[in-house]
Amino acid sequence: MLISQFLQEFQQELPLALAMPDDPVGVQVLTDDRPLTNIAVAYELDEATIGRAAGANAELIVAFHPLIYPSLKRVTGATRVERCVARLITERVGLFIAHTAFDAHPRGTSVLFAEALGCTSIAPLHPSSILPNAGMGAVGMLERELPLSGLAEQVRAICNVPSVRVSVPAGSQPNQAVRRVAVLGGSGMSFYNNAVHAGADAFITADVRYHGFHSANDQIPVIDPGHFETETFVVDGMAGLLRETVQRVGAAISVHPIHETTNPVRYIS
Repeated sequence: MLISQFLQEFQQELPLALAMPDDPVGVQVLTDDRPLTNIAVAYELDEATIGRAAGANAELIVAFHPLIYPSLKRVTGATRVERCVARLITERVGLFIAHTAFDAHPRGTSVLFAEALGCTSIAPLHPSSILPNAGMGAVGMLERELPLSGLAEQVRAICNVPSVRVSVPAGSQPNQAVRRVAVLGGSGMSFYNNAVHAGADAFITADVRYHGFHSANDQIPVIDPGHFETETFVVDGMAGLLRETVQRVGAAISVHPIHETTNPVRYIS
């Protein structure tokens, strides 16, 4: 089975129509449409990740974050993106991007995070008409009521970070009760009002700006553990969908999750 044929089949498991408008999902690099025997799955690309994929004899990398975004004007080797594109071409490795198509999948980014929190009765925060139970974000019920500080500690532990940012009015303590939780992995503050309207007691997302914390103190609190950290489950999640496609089409294709740390943020304490 050629790479292009497999990717056409894969879209039965992951419809690209789920993606946000203008998100560059789908094929970004494919200079050699050759028979597919190994797929590497990555959060995003750097040169070490491509090296790991090449070491697994992968003809294709399925990545979460786009490599080329919003555009690529030249390939000189001066930037990470330029070097990665050149390396993919040299190694004859194709690149397919899932990003917000996987975010909106019924077993996508935010659902996986909500499940890790132990949430039940999980539903999309912003439903999609493309696929049942699909949509951006997730909202669900914790197994038991927690103070905001307890939820923040649970998020910190799941994300394996030394600290998280929480919106709390000046002079107050994060002790308000939380049971219904909304989650949106990555930069999700544009869906904050969806979380409020869904009746959530708190909203977990990333890349929250200073004034966003101020605004949250007038409605429901936000918890921000970091962008990479809220998307920590996407590699294994995408690998699961790929294996479903492999099994369905009966192909002799191996799937190799790569848990390469590409997070450019470091916490110094």
